[in-house]
Amino acid sequence: MSPQDRSLLNARSLPRLARSVKKLRLDHGITQAELARRADVSRVWIINLERGETEGLEVGRLMRVLDELDANLMIQDQQAGE
Repeated sequence: MSPQDRSLLNARSLPRLARSVKKLRLDHGITQAELARRADVSRVWIINLERGETEGLEVGRLMRVLDELDANLMIQDQQAGE
């Protein structure tokens, strides 16, 4: 993916995070099984993440998944500048 193709994806809620991770995975042409193997998580964990059903999401696992997708997690103060 070229730098100009990169965009910010909204992950303000678990469902939005789920859609963003799935989009990134598909954009990279990686299967759930391959991403799980690379990130050292189970495929079921990836499936649940992509469904937004990862109650009590483990940040360490999420960061490994994002690392494998060459993505990062950013936090934006929504009240800044108001």
